[in-house]
Formats: sequence, structure tokens, C-alpha cells
Amino acid sequence: MGNCKDSPETHTRPRRPIGCGTRLALLAACLLAAALAPAAPLPDQPSARQRCADADAAKAPRIFAALGKDRHAALKKVLAAGDNPNACHGGRTPMIISAAAGDADALHMLHQAGAVVDAPLDAQQGGTALHAALAAGQWRAAAALLERGADTRLRDDYGNTGLHQLANSAHGVDPGAQAALADSMLKLGAAIDAPGPQASTALMLAVEAGKRELAAFLVDQGADPFLRNARGENALAIARRRALPAMIEMLERCTGQRAPRCAGNPTAARYSAK
Repeated sequence: MGNCKDSPETHTRPRRPIGCGTRLALLAACLLAAALAPAAPLPDQPSARQRCADADAAKAPRIFAALGKDRHAALKKVLAAGDNPNACHGGRTPMIISAAAGDADALHMLHQAGAVVDAPLDAQQGGTALHAALAAGQWRAAAALLERGADTRLRDDYGNTGLHQLANSAHGVDPGAQAALADSMLKLGAAIDAPGPQASTALMLAVEAGKRELAAFLVDQGADPFLRNARGENALAIARRRALPAMIEMLERCTGQRAPRCAGNPTAARYSAK
């Protein structure tokens, strides 16, 4: 393809009038050449099951210094400069760190810049950013990740899905928020009776953790209270072993009829696996 600028030869010969068609052809050639110029390479996108591995364990990428609820301006600056939002340090990504800290605004900024919601995984436990948010009791951050397409079916190294992690979290405050998160996960395809560690379902884990409201919600939505874990216990047996009178009363009232009465929920069960 010819050069878009005049060559030296054109200055030693008389110029010929350039017709309209020729000018258009030259303009098109120049535009095409500009369009084919190589773009800046994008950071490698991690695969679904890739672990977070540090490129240089001794030196953290500068994006990690821009994390924190009081550093959003710095984070915006490094992301605009093209820093990799999927970078790793200490076996964790900026998404996982921000999720555990409950920084929903940072999660939004990172995702907008190309951060992958579910990968790479935490290097130590194989968890996602959703696992990190739920384990830390960061319900708002977990909701933000679900809004951005977090896969509720992914399991960590212990076999926990997001629903198991929610039920097993040591953070029991705000039962309404936990039930809302469970509802969101079920709508996004979480299996309500999926077996987790020791064949425990989310219902069993909620009972074990003493989360009556969450357990009642799960039963209302179709969780099977008759399933048994690896110890041979069903939900009611766990409640009796843990000596939880309110949980025992709720499960005894609900067991057998499977009607939507456990949490006073007037809607029919929607997520039964049967």
C-alpha cells in the first residue's frame, strides 16, 4: 500500500490534478491503515479454575496500594492507567481483597475495568470473591458480586458453594439480609439441597450455626429437612444436639407438612429439588 504522504519523487515531477475519486481512494487507504494499527495488549484474562499466583511475590503490583475505602481516587487513577485488575499478590486478587473488606464501590470500579468476578481463585482455599465476602459477613459486597454475575455454584477446596458459605458464616447479624442473599443465589441457580462438606446441606449448616431465620427461609423455599449428613443427622437432629429450642420448635412444626409456614412466608416453595 502506498504511503499517505508525498514521496520525494512527487517534488521533481510536475503535479497532475488529482481527481475526486483518487482523493477518496487515498483517504480510505489512510483510514484503513490507521484502523489496522496494533492496539495496546489487554491483560490476560484468568480461566475459571485458575489459582492466583504471584508473578513476583516480593513486589506487590501498585494496584494493591490503591485498595481501601479511603483510596478510591487512587484506584480510579491506576485503573485508568491500565493496571491489571486481575493481578495477584499474596494469593489474592483486588476483587477478593475488596470483597472481604466490604468495599462494594471498589468492586464496581474493578469490574468496570475488566476484573473477572469469579477468577482467579484464592490460592490458599480455592474460593472466589463471593466466598470471601460471605465468610467475612460482608452482605452488601456479596450482593454487589451477585449483581455482577458471580457463579453461586462454584465450590472452594472444602466443597462450599456460596449458599453453604452464607449458612456457615460466623457472622449472624442482619438475618433479613442473609435471607435476601439466599433468595438471590437461588434465583441465580444455586441448588438448595446441594451437599457440601460432610454431605451437609445449607439448611443443616444454618441449623448448626443457630440461624433460625435463615433455616426457616430455606425450609419455606423447598429445602428438604429429612436429608442426612455424613453423621446420619437430619436438620432436626442437629438442632436437638445443639440444644436450640426455637430451632427445634420451628423444625418440628414444619417437618412433615412442608408448607410455607416456617418463616411466616405466604408464598409457595419455589426451589425444591424434587
